[in-house]
This record gives sequence, structure tokens and C-alpha cells, in this order.
Amino acid sequence: MIDTKVLNSPIRWAGSKKKILNEMLNAFKPNKENYIECFLGSAVVLINVLKNNDKLNYKNFYVNDINSNIINFYKLLQKKPDYLIKHISELAKVYNSYNGSEKEKYYYDLREQFNEEKDQDNKSILFYFLMKTGFNGVYRENKNGKFNVPFGRKEKIIVNEEYLEELSKLIKPVKFYNLDYKSFLDKMKKDEIVENSFMYFDPPYLPDDLLVSQKQELYTNDTFDHRRFVDKIIDLKGKYMMISMSDSKQADEIYGKFIKNSMKEILRTINPVKLFSSTEIAFTNYKIELKSEE
Repeated sequence: MIDTKVLNSPIRWAGSKKKILNEMLNAFKPNKENYIECFLGSAVVLINVLKNNDKLNYKNFYVNDINSNIINFYKLLQKKPDYLIKHISELAKVYNSYNGSEKEKYYYDLREQFNEEKDQDNKSILFYFLMKTGFNGVYRENKNGKFNVPFGRKEKIIVNEEYLEELSKLIKPVKFYNLDYKSFLDKMKKDEIVENSFMYFDPPYLPDDLLVSQKQELYTNDTFDHRRFVDKIIDLKGKYMMISMSDSKQADEIYGKFIKNSMKEILRTINPVKLFSSTEIAFTNYKIELKSEE
């Protein structure tokens, strides 16, 4: 059984799998050569896979996200943890010293700096700050590719330096990629990494709300073609895979070639003005018995 204590991601992120993580990990296929994840998000799934790898027993870890800020943040944490921790702690100290209106101005000043920043290490530090202090851990860009999430009115930032140091050690064996999912999976296939692998996919959701469906901006300012995604992963024949999704008629139609496994209902935030309740499901190409956290 997977350890019931879930490790948090250092990044606030809308759509995190924390509430259903134990249930999911108990259903992952263990004892595979390679663990593959191409929509990394907050990395909370990866972090807890690594934590529980004495039970899951994966040898290599290959993860990807199209959002370069996520990948570069984890690369910096992996390679230069002291540098990252020092600078995010300095930002937190300044933020925590301000009153409400000063906090808001500081947020928007650093958001503007983030959108103009060219140095990747500095951008990763600012990314951490914005995800901590922006609205509800939402990542959203406008049509010009500028981060435009409003201030979240968070009272205080707490930087757990000891945890970040331990996390840096935990992610040492991970290979991080910043590609679109098609290019990433093509590389995994070309390099024969998909052989003897378990693949976990957490693509943008398909809620039963046309307005939300038309404005999915969690990863980029582009919409996501789920039918092309299914065609792509179906081509990876014979490999074990799980796809996380919200329950909907569209999901049943598009992912109908897979086995549907119900989980639980949770509240999701898609953008700063839209909340919806969704039932989490997992589509798999193998039979599983999902174990409850209760």
C-alpha cells in the first residue's frame, strides 16, 4: 500500500491531484523500467511516485510539460537548490513585510518583471512567487503569451527551506523535458523508453460546460485536441497507461476505447472567475481495483 501521507508540491497549482493521489498511486502498474509523465503540472504526482518508489519500483523517470516555467523551475531546484531557496526566501520576506495594498502592488510589479525577464533562473524564481501569490494557483496566459493571473490576496508566503532541500535530492534522478506532448512521446518511442513503461497522463480537462471547454488555458493560450491525443497514445500499443479526466459525456465519447474507473467528486478551478465541481475518473488500458482513501 502507498504511504497515506501525501507530499505537497512546492508550487500552488489549480487542478492538483493531491485529493485523490493515494487512490491513484495504488492503481499504478509497479515494477516497470520507466515511469513516463507528459503533463507534469505541479509535479505532485511525480513527487509522490518518487516518495513511494520502494513500492512502485520504477528505475527511470521521464517527465514533460509544455509550460517551460514549470520545467525550468524544477531543473533549477534539481541543480541549484541553494540559489533558488535563497532568492525565493528573499522575495517572501519582502512580501510578508508589506501591508495589503503594498502586497498587491508588489505582486503586479513582479508579474510585469516576470513577463519581461530574459534570464531563465530569475524567471523561475519569479514563477514560484507568482504561483504562490496569484489567484488560487491558476496559470493563465493572454493571447500575447503574457502571464495575466490577478493578485490572490494571500496574507503570507511560507518557504519551507528544509523541504525544498529534500525535494531537490528526491528529484535528482528525473529527466525533465519541455516539449509538446507529441514530440515528447515521439522521443520516448524513438529512444525505446516506452518499452516496459508505465505512463501517466493528466491532459487538460473536458468539463460539461461549453464556455469552460472553449477557454481551457491551464497550460497555454491554445485549446487542446483530445481526439488527436487519443490517437497518439493508442498508437503506443501494449504499454500500461492511465489518463486522469473529469467525468463528462465528451470524455466518455473521446476516451471510450479505455476502461473507465470512477474516483471522487472534487471542486476544480479553471480560471479566476470559474469554479466547477467534477467527478474524477481514470481511463486505463488495464483492469484495476481502485482503493479508497477513506
